[in-house]
Amino acid sequence: MALLIQGSFQLDNGIELNQLYVRTNAMLSIDGDVVGAYPEYWIDKNAYDQRKDAISLRNNWNFNFAYNRDTDGADILVFANQKAKETFEAQGFTATIIDL
Repeated sequence: MALLIQGSFQLDNGIELNQLYVRTNAMLSIDGDVVGAYPEYWIDKNAYDQRKDAISLRNNWNFNFAYNRDTDGADILVFANQKAKETFEAQGFTATIIDL
């Protein structure tokens, strides 16, 4: 599962990208009530598949989400990707969940 994010991204070295391929790691808090989503960014799926280094993208977006297994489902990776998608969209980007 991955996200394809479209928009304008400025990297630290000044390069601007219009699209990112994003893989999200997920972690459940010890109390089981928060899921942390940890997105990692690549130029495209090919760069990810070739195990290229992830891109550093500075932001201050919150990727910790209140979680209730009974209402949000048992699969925290699906939950984390959906919430990350919503976070990117709230910042004005177009986000699509891919590679299901």
